[in-house]
Amino acid sequence: MENNGENKEHRQLLNGDRTIWAMVFILCGISLIEVFSASSRLTFGKSSFLTPIISHSIHLVIGLVGMYLVHLLHYKWYRLFPVLLVPLAIVLLGYLSMRSMGSSGAERWINLGFFQLQPSELGKIGVIMAVAYWLAKLKPDDELSQSNTFWKIIALTGLVCLLIVGENLSTAILLAGVIFVMMILGGIAWKRILTLTGVVLSVGVVALLFLLLVPPQTLRETGFIPKRATTWQARILDFRESGQNDEMSAYEYAKLVAPEKPQETHANIAIASSNILGKGPGNSDERDYLQEASCDFIYAIIIEELGMAGGIAVMLVYIILLFRVGRIATRCKEKYPAYLAMGLGMLLGLQAFINMSVAVGLFPVTGQPLPLISKGGTSVLMTSGCIGMLLGISNTLEREAAGEYMMGKDADLPKPVDGDESFE
Repeated sequence: MENNGENKEHRQLLNGDRTIWAMVFILCGISLIEVFSASSRLTFGKSSFLTPIISHSIHLVIGLVGMYLVHLLHYKWYRLFPVLLVPLAIVLLGYLSMRSMGSSGAERWINLGFFQLQPSELGKIGVIMAVAYWLAKLKPDDELSQSNTFWKIIALTGLVCLLIVGENLSTAILLAGVIFVMMILGGIAWKRILTLTGVVLSVGVVALLFLLLVPPQTLRETGFIPKRATTWQARILDFRESGQNDEMSAYEYAKLVAPEKPQETHANIAIASSNILGKGPGNSDERDYLQEASCDFIYAIIIEELGMAGGIAVMLVYIILLFRVGRIATRCKEKYPAYLAMGLGMLLGLQAFINMSVAVGLFPVTGQPLPLISKGGTSVLMTSGCIGMLLGISNTLEREAAGEYMMGKDADLPKPVDGDESFE
């Protein structure tokens, strides 16, 4: 009897979807190995080569602890999170925008001394959580409900994306894309979806043509254009012209193209120099030349060291994670946890896809980290929070199916987002 009790306690230590827990530990293990290897450039000339990996390990441990604590909560408690996250993100993003006006470039982080906070990470998760709540309350056949929900989503998403776009265009596009899909799945009327699609496509085409046709000097001298517009223009032009490089000889490429595109070039070399099993952990040659080897281009280092097999394995981990999230969403009896799971799952999946696509040359260079692998405190903590909520939804479903009482299930909680409806 005692052994049965001990086994039950052990099983309850990590609740929720066990497969997701397994994928989390696999990603954390890969992250520790590859960040340690890829951070050698960061330690050059410093007293200790362990500093980057110690910092990253601390972030992972804090993230796992937070993930564990969050997954213990009933998912109805998650409706309180955007009440704090959204206003805080808007204030911090506004502060960064004002500070960027007096500097030569956009700023993404706020230095807290012991930690560098990236407000855009807070903003995108807060918006997804708020939108999931609003969509759960939507009455599809009620025109007033449709209108109110649609414009609340547009107003909040538009404001946060507008504040993010100056410092990180790819994050703004990623957030907008996730919210757009959530609106389709959440029952927003097709006439509104199609109207929104037309407006967004029109603005996107005009913006793209503007970046392709306007000279860089004119962009720099235009006051109302974000300062990173020239960077966006250069990346779009480089990506458009990348196909022409295939006709060059190796000598021409090294002389004409490589000096202008150092990150892409060394990422390509890292991937091309690997084989099925790679060079082995810690044996990367290109990590010392890639400026963002431990973050934006860590997937290239993974392929170089672990080979094509390692690269495919990492991709499969994210695919399995997405399948498990889909399973959680389909098991939900209520709309809110289903929409929240879908939104968070899409965010993590698209972010991983973009990072891997950039590393192998399928997308223009962006600043998206590889979830739970790339070095970066805010990204690790926010990703851990997202996965913690997914596990919390799964844990709640399992306990409700077993007839167990969940803390907060019947609690009289405050009104979470807009104060016009209680939790129950």
